[in-house]
Amino acid sequence: MSTKKIASRYPRFKWTRAAGPLILTVVCIVLQATIDLEARGSEYTAMYTASFVCHISGSNSPFLSVPIVAYIPAGLPPFTGSMLFPVDIPRLAVVVLSIVIVGFMESIAIAKKLAQVHNYELDSSMELVGLGMANLTSGLFGGYPVTGSFSRSAVNNESGAQSGLSAVVTATMVLISLVCLTSVFAMMPLALLASIVISGVISLVDYNEAIYLWRVHKFDFSVWVVAFIGTLFLGVELGLSLAVGISLLLVIFESAYPPTAELGRLPGTHHYRNIKQYPDAEQYDGIVLVRVDAPIYFANAQHCRDKVQKYYQRAEQKLKEAYKDDNSDDKDEVQDVQFVILELTSVSHIDTSALHTLQEMCSTFRRENDIQLCLVNPNPRVMQKLVQSGLVDEIGRDHMFVSLHDSVHYCLGQMHSCEVKKRALMKDLLGPANRNKSAKGATMPHSMSLPANIGAVSEYSVAEENNDIEIGLEIGIGVDN
Repeated sequence: MSTKKIASRYPRFKWTRAAGPLILTVVCIVLQATIDLEARGSEYTAMYTASFVCHISGSNSPFLSVPIVAYIPAGLPPFTGSMLFPVDIPRLAVVVLSIVIVGFMESIAIAKKLAQVHNYELDSSMELVGLGMANLTSGLFGGYPVTGSFSRSAVNNESGAQSGLSAVVTATMVLISLVCLTSVFAMMPLALLASIVISGVISLVDYNEAIYLWRVHKFDFSVWVVAFIGTLFLGVELGLSLAVGISLLLVIFESAYPPTAELGRLPGTHHYRNIKQYPDAEQYDGIVLVRVDAPIYFANAQHCRDKVQKYYQRAEQKLKEAYKDDNSDDKDEVQDVQFVILELTSVSHIDTSALHTLQEMCSTFRRENDIQLCLVNPNPRVMQKLVQSGLVDEIGRDHMFVSLHDSVHYCLGQMHSCEVKKRALMKDLLGPANRNKSAKGATMPHSMSLPANIGAVSEYSVAEENNDIEIGLEIGIGVDN
């Protein structure tokens, strides 16, 4: 630790970072060779620490003895590539699969951390190829499965390694040690190895990241805590498995309950935004605008349908309350929702379950509530599935739009046209005697107040005419402006 502090404070003495563990190793080996720490460690511990434990345990007690590495086989492992046992493959398949998954997760975790510390790009595919080649070579010589180790990577990083060449140097030193120095390293105390590993790993514990996660996202902080505690007490494999399992549960939950929003028009613009984020956004009576911000598939199709139903029912309730306030004397006729517009810009994918849900929703709205479903700006992949499933024809090709502004203009125009026809029919039924009286008292409902620029082509349609509209025209879908 002292050499690490010196190296960080004085850059020209950076070499002391690697010299510290080496000096400590040499000193411990010399002590073991001269005074036999393994057998007589208790006597020297008592001498230098003045511990009263020595009086209880005795001078030769194993309680204060210093365990060492002991015997290390000398030489290189033999080639075992010719020793194949096909009968063991089915029995080992599950174990091998788990080793591959956990080993790769551990390797990528430490690699990403070091890449973040040293600010360089990490290629996960090349990491996987490297691990595969290392395991293939190791298997030919009867070696253990090869993964990126937390402890050894930390020690390598603390030694000042800057590139993959350090692994070549390390492998060369290990080769020389196996051939010539096994008897020397056999006298190395295990506590020394533990101290080197702890000194290297402790720098990888990022407390600032934990504080940041707590301040920004509590759930991510809980995953961090589970990974940290699991790795600390249960081992790297179980700790990473727990963290990955919780992360997968989060992914499943978020995909099953995707974000949706009810939209309104920002005053004076052609932009439509979430009414929760922009409370001043304008909504049109009789029209419900909904945006889905995720792919729609079997896991979340029903949830998306429920959210659309919820927005529709809320709009219906608002219309009823407004009608009661404005027409206290005559409550026989209530303005209903006539159009539901789905904005699909953020929907990158849609499967058959979602298509069936949309078809069922379209038919239900039309049959039970006389509501027309409109779709806005699906991407080419989604559009192709809509056409192939026949949903475009069921909804109506004139109800597919490039932009929300175009769809709103179309719906307002349809509602206004229906209201004009209804008024003309009422005049014909009332007859000439009451026509003037009816005309004087007739007023346009609140829901039919139209913007001044109704019928104008939206800016989006003009700007994107050669791109987005072309996609719809290629497959025969009409676009209304």
